[in-house]
Amino acid sequence: MSKILKIGLPLLIVGGLLAFKFMQPKPLLDIQSATTELNINAGSLYAAFESDEIAANATYVGKVMEVSGSLSEITKDDAGHYVLTLSADSPLGQIVCNLSPKESPPVSSSAIGQIVTVKGVCTGYLFDVVLDNSAIISK
Repeated sequence: MSKILKIGLPLLIVGGLLAFKFMQPKPLLDIQSATTELNINAGSLYAAFESDEIAANATYVGKVMEVSGSLSEITKDDAGHYVLTLSADSPLGQIVCNLSPKESPPVSSSAIGQIVTVKGVCTGYLFDVVLDNSAIISK
């Protein structure tokens, strides 16, 4: 029995410490100071995912990028964070930009239809291409 305790107890402690370390939330990336890896327009980004999602995932997902496009909608999600939608010149989808929680009202509704550039991290394609932790770079 003591042999089991000598081996099992240290393994249990190490396992608990590793679980605690990996369960801690990671701080949000400061998108304003992050290095931009790609610049692309909304139509081209959406077209890349629409034509070959696997290749687009390999190219864009997880990358900090600046996306320019026509602002089509400004909404808030359930948590009260702003969400900008950029037109992707496709009837099937668009670019959805979830703004960073620290972002205040991004632009007024009078900006609808104007070209804006949003910087964020691409998280993939679910009918729309999604950018998380985003911020408006230019209006």
